[in-house]
Amino acid sequence: MKMKVSAIVSDLVLVVLVIGGAIWLFLQGTPADKWQSDAALLPQVVDWSRILIYLTAAAVVLGLIVAMVRRRGRDRVTGGDVVRYDGYQRLVHWSLAIGFILAFVTGAWLLRLFGLQTTVDIRPTLYVIHFIGAGLIVLGGVTYATSSQTRGEDALFPRWKDVGPAIARLFGYLGIYGESGVFGLRLRSKGLAEALASIGIKPEKRPGKFLAVEKVFSFTPLAILATIVIATGLIKTARYFFTINTDVMYWTTWLHDLSVWLTLIVVGAHLAAIFLVPRNWPGVGAMLGGRISLRHAREEFPAWTDELGQPERGAPPEGAPAPGTVGD
Repeated sequence: MKMKVSAIVSDLVLVVLVIGGAIWLFLQGTPADKWQSDAALLPQVVDWSRILIYLTAAAVVLGLIVAMVRRRGRDRVTGGDVVRYDGYQRLVHWSLAIGFILAFVTGAWLLRLFGLQTTVDIRPTLYVIHFIGAGLIVLGGVTYATSSQTRGEDALFPRWKDVGPAIARLFGYLGIYGESGVFGLRLRSKGLAEALASIGIKPEKRPGKFLAVEKVFSFTPLAILATIVIATGLIKTARYFFTINTDVMYWTTWLHDLSVWLTLIVVGAHLAAIFLVPRNWPGVGAMLGGRISLRHAREEFPAWTDELGQPERGAPPEGAPAPGTVGD
């Protein structure tokens, strides 16, 4: 898909505003050695906050560059494997994943959650690691959002028609459709499947590259929560340079912390679905090496392999229900 002119213009305006604001902050910022405060860590926090805001501007620029130079080629079939995630997609994924781990662990440590304790000697290191984690989140999230929006990539965004199949996939993890579920469980229940189908909850007939459950219960909530975490985090850093109402800061911090905990819950459910359901295990290798076997792709993503020109032998005709599903 070609880049949209309106998207490019809006992003360029955003670049100018963010870079202009970041430069102003750097010029107006007081050098750390001139800060007069009883809080020994305040200069360090101020400096890292300034860097984080500047990094946001850099991520927008990087996203635009990625959108312009990254080729949007067709997914490749190499030997008996299919390239599911390219290097850029994996880099963004792990930037966000590692960033959240670093930020959450150090944040919990600084707040002395779970019985963790800090000392004067270790706190500066924890702050540095926390900001590094925040930087990875900002860099990965803002770069991906900018490049995707500019290129008009929306394959992972759900439609209303994806809700029913997404819920059905969750029931499928119990094995009610006869497919392998949690721990390989198979509890085929035609009655329950028919009852769910009567209210619009039934499996996708021929899933594409991205499953409905990925769109509805993984990508979308994580994208929303990441946006909130980044936005509230930037407000928390901006307070060192702008006058922000105390109540605004209180609710911003509350929302920031709540979003982090909700992210932890969603990620936990995401990991449980991956590691507890055997048919999802190839996804781990795909996010590490980028590839899955063509055989697995045919089983789990038949519409995608059709697009690749690698349809499953004996596949049902277009519009026909897949084996194990309940018809209309």
